[in-house]
Amino acid sequence: MATLSTIEFGPVEFSTVESAAVQSGSVPATEPVPGIRVLIIDPHRLLIDSLSQWLLVNAPGITVLAGTTAWPLGGQVPGGAGASADVAVVGELRGGEPGSIADVVTSLRESGMQVVLLADQQPAMAISSALDAGALAIVPKSADPSHTAAAIRAAAAGRRYLHPDVEGMLESTAHTRVELSARERRLVELYLGPMPRGTREVAEHLGISEQTVKSHLHRVRQRYGAAGFSVGNIISLQDQLRKDGWLG
Repeated sequence: MATLSTIEFGPVEFSTVESAAVQSGSVPATEPVPGIRVLIIDPHRLLIDSLSQWLLVNAPGITVLAGTTAWPLGGQVPGGAGASADVAVVGELRGGEPGSIADVVTSLRESGMQVVLLADQQPAMAISSALDAGALAIVPKSADPSHTAAAIRAAAAGRRYLHPDVEGMLESTAHTRVELSARERRLVELYLGPMPRGTREVAEHLGISEQTVKSHLHRVRQRYGAAGFSVGNIISLQDQLRKDGWLG
């Protein structure tokens, strides 16, 4: 039987998994555990606990070191058990949490972990963005846990693993992009095209107020954010507009 003991790290709370053997003293708590070390990130404690227990019983060679309800994006890597994981299993983000799933993937990759994404609540564009950011495996949260175990093993070996349902969804939405109105297309061409203009110049060229230009740009950013893309600065917005074919 597995139990959870709590570790505190600033605003992020970790729970580490200890086996009954460790609790009884038959295996020292400090003894290194061979195999794949896993960190689970999800706002729901029930998922962390149930997946940890399933892996403990059914997935030899996979050890869940810790579970946490959030991952800090400020560049500081938490200490404790979770920081030494080989693979992070990431569920949905906490409501209102800053940053996109791609930001979390990037932060985890920079911390040295491979990433498995549990994707029931993620739109196709967010999944594509997570893959671009370095996630190696995508599994629906509702899938049998054996798929999650297979994804963890693949990611730890540096191989991609996409559940068949995820592959089908990505194929069916391969040509999906954020749509812009004719005015928005003209506005972003002027603002971020080959000869970029400031918002005041764009406003004068289009015969609208500068505030209207800013409002249009804000709505474009919101649309990309809703689709799972992080476009908080001009460079990232320009890059995504080029990928979608709105800029030459």
